[in-house]
Amino acid sequence: MSNTGRKKKLASFNCDQRKWEQFIACCNSKGTTATATLLEFIELYLDDSQDQLDAIDGNNLDKRLDSQIKASVEKYLVTSNNSNASPTNETIIAICERLDKLESEFSNESNSNQTTVIDNLANLEQKIEKMTARMTQLAEAIIKIQDYLNNQQKRGQKSYYNNSSYSGQSPRMQPLTEEGLAKRLGVSEETVRKERINLPPPLFVAWCKNKDRAGLGWEFNQNTGFYQPAS
Repeated sequence: MSNTGRKKKLASFNCDQRKWEQFIACCNSKGTTATATLLEFIELYLDDSQDQLDAIDGNNLDKRLDSQIKASVEKYLVTSNNSNASPTNETIIAICERLDKLESEFSNESNSNQTTVIDNLANLEQKIEKMTARMTQLAEAIIKIQDYLNNQQKRGQKSYYNNSSYSGQSPRMQPLTEEGLAKRLGVSEETVRKERINLPPPLFVAWCKNKDRAGLGWEFNQNTGFYQPAS
């Protein structure tokens, strides 16, 4: 023990070898030694129990110190293990490096995913533009085909009128109501209305032509509300 005017005395006590080695390692990791830590334990113990210690003889003091130190060592080790004792500088640096690496990889992956999404959107826009252009070409082609067929039909009708005594417009060329057109095409009125609303006018004409028994195309006149042969 160390007090002013007293000689230092070497103290000894029994402790499990494994625990003692762990205790020394924990002390060293905290920048101190096992001896210094034990002295702190003893001083704390003396401060808390000075009155009782004055009435205890030396042998009992050694036994109680032995027991107290062993308990303190075990408590110190448990506390250090449960609280994950402060790692060494090398361990901290290694952990920081790994965290930096993970953060960098995550950032690169996020940027890569963002770039992929942008590329996919650009490709989708290009495909939509190509499809739109193709639809426009098809619509124009259908209109040209319809015009050609109409011209051919007019020529045939003109020849028929010139070579017969029939005068006036053919009944099948008269404007039709939605019901009349549905009967002519062999579909329901709802089908005619649905196709007229959903299809562009040129495609609706082509659809009617495909259904009409005489191969005529029909278009809807907004002013009269009737369906008339496409011109």
